[in-house]
Amino acid sequence: MAVPFVDAVIPQGLLTQNVTSTAVMRGSLVTFNYMFHKPGHDPAPMVLITDIWANYIRGINLHYLTFPVIKKLMFPAPGRSVCDSPMFSYQYIKGNSYITSAFRQYKRTGIERLRKLDCAFIVNAMAMSRSFDPNEIEAIRRSVREQIRRMVNEQAQASAGTTI
Repeated sequence: MAVPFVDAVIPQGLLTQNVTSTAVMRGSLVTFNYMFHKPGHDPAPMVLITDIWANYIRGINLHYLTFPVIKKLMFPAPGRSVCDSPMFSYQYIKGNSYITSAFRQYKRTGIERLRKLDCAFIVNAMAMSRSFDPNEIEAIRRSVREQIRRMVNEQAQASAGTTI
C-alpha cells in the first residue's frame, strides 16, 4: 500500500484533520527503492524528509551518516524530536557540512515501495545493536573459537580412528 504524501506547503504549526500518522511530510523518516539511482549511489535510501515538492522530495539520506550524528539530528535535546515535525527543513541543518553532504533530492516518479518508519524505534534499535561492551564481544569471539576448535578436534579424532 502506498503511503500518501502531504502537500509541500504546510502552514507552520498547522496540521489538518486529514493528515494521518501514515502520511509522509516534513520530518518523516522513510525508506524506498529509488529507480533513478546512479551507479555507486544508494538504491534504497533511508531519508529524513526536509521538503516535498510536486516532482521531488528532498532530505537527508541517513545511510551516509554515523549513528551518533543520526541520533543527535533526530533527537537534538532530551524530550525533543524532529520526527514528523512540519517545521523540519534544510535550514535546520544547513550549518553542518557533514550532514549537508548527505542531503539528497529524489524524483518522485523514481520512488517505489515507499515505507514510513518510526524514528524512535529506529534510534532505539540502533542503540541496542551498538551497546555491547568490547570485552563482551572479545569473550564471545574466544568462546566461538574454542567451540570450533573442539568440533574440529573431535572430527579429526573420529577420522583418525577409522580405517580405510
